[in-house]
Parts: sequence; structure tokens; C-alpha cells
Amino acid sequence: MHEDEGSTPDKLQAMLDVIARNGPSSHSEQSDIGKLKADAASAAAALVQFYGDTALERAKLLERRSPQSHFARLVTAEVSKHGKGPPGS
Repeated sequence: MHEDEGSTPDKLQAMLDVIARNGPSSHSEQSDIGKLKADAASAAAALVQFYGDTALERAKLLERRSPQSHFARLVTAEVSKHGKGPPGS
């Protein structure tokens, strides 16, 4: 099966789409930021699980496709943190 540059597994893409649609609510903005960061960490973990060593490249691709998305930037930052382990992990 061939995967183009911008493709993502359906399950991962669905998760990213749902999270990206969640805008700030009228509740506490601080709790919204905490939830957004937790969701970004979950999305980053999914990218690492699906793409392994190329997860950061995929996260940056998603960020380029949505340049105004704060969430996309958070995911890229989280994936970067995952990549700071020992080489080949």
C-alpha cells in the first residue's frame, strides 16, 4: 500500500480533527489550556506510535498544513519531547 506525503491513518486523523474543532469554551480558560496540552500529548503519543522515528516529520507536516493552529504547534512540541530519548528508541 502506498502512503502519500500528507496521509495519516484514519483513526489518528479523526482524533486530530475532533481535537482541532474544540475551541475555547466559556469555562475557565486555564482548564481549557490544560486540556489542550493533554490532548496534544495524546496526539503526539499516537504520532510516535504510528510513525516511530518519522513522527516529528509528520507533526511538522501537520503544522505546515494548519499554520494558524496552536494545537498543531503543541503537538509538534510534544513529539519533539518524545524524540529526546536515546537514539534508536
